[in-house]
Amino acid sequence: MTSAADTSGSSDPSLTDVRLTPVAVQKEGWRTRLLAARAERSEEDQVVAARALQAHLLAAVADAGWSTISAYVPFSDEPGSAETLVLLQDAGVRILLPRTGPEDLTWAVYDGTFRPGRLGIPEPTGEDLGLDGLTEAEAVLAPALAVDRNGTRIGYGRGYYDRALSRLPADRPVLAVVYDDEVLDLLPSADYDRPVTHTVTPLLGTRPIGSVGSSL
Repeated sequence: MTSAADTSGSSDPSLTDVRLTPVAVQKEGWRTRLLAARAERSEEDQVVAARALQAHLLAAVADAGWSTISAYVPFSDEPGSAETLVLLQDAGVRILLPRTGPEDLTWAVYDGTFRPGRLGIPEPTGEDLGLDGLTEAEAVLAPALAVDRNGTRIGYGRGYYDRALSRLPADRPVLAVVYDDEVLDLLPSADYDRPVTHTVTPLLGTRPIGSVGSSL
């Protein structure tokens, strides 16, 4: 589903988390390992995973009856596919996608088309909902490099989704889309981390946090 959220392909130093706390250093070590592991996945594995995730996400949204969700366009080695957005829209789901600003995400309605955005990342051309647009979503599909059994999510270190999720009402589900071997026992966390409520993986599908053990 380019992840405008975390801009994983960006080399802009202004977007890098420079707070060298022990937790930040630990997180950066995890990011390095996780990104290296993703880069080693074969194209065939990625295609198979994308198809499985598509089926799981369509089922999860339909079963929950969500009419408005937020999502993202997968970037580089991220699991998933942009085709999922088309199928969700065809099913009548209103989809909110992020636009990347200098410090925060704003949100716009997906209307099937994109325009070049900050750092060259495609952004939706639909209605602009502003900084608090995410609050209109009944559920959030969030990019992640890994998630642990407590719901701690490792992103790309820019903090875009951490800040966005801090504005989300506490009762809204947040589903992290990852590979099965990226569901781990324990990851470093900080006070600003908002736990996700579910993981969506190719093999296990959509699971609430705490229902599955670590894959490593």
